[in-house]
Amino acid sequence: MTQMRIARPSTDLAAIERFYLDGPEPDDLVERLVAAGGTVVPSRNPYWDTWGVTIVDPDSYRLVLCTRSWSNR
Repeated sequence: MTQMRIARPSTDLAAIERFYLDGPEPDDLVERLVAAGGTVVPSRNPYWDTWGVTIVDPDSYRLVLCTRSWSNR
């Protein structure tokens, strides 16, 4: 079962949705997000520009596709 969290857009950096891809962000995914109304923008934190791409959707939600991996270990 997939679960989603719905929230209002925020300028709080901790509230930005991040997806750790453990590899390069797929060009076709970025293209589809832009075709759906998203805009590639500079991140408010340069770290995310170094390690991925930030996309803002038409409702001002920010999504970061990060090329790094994540582990809780």
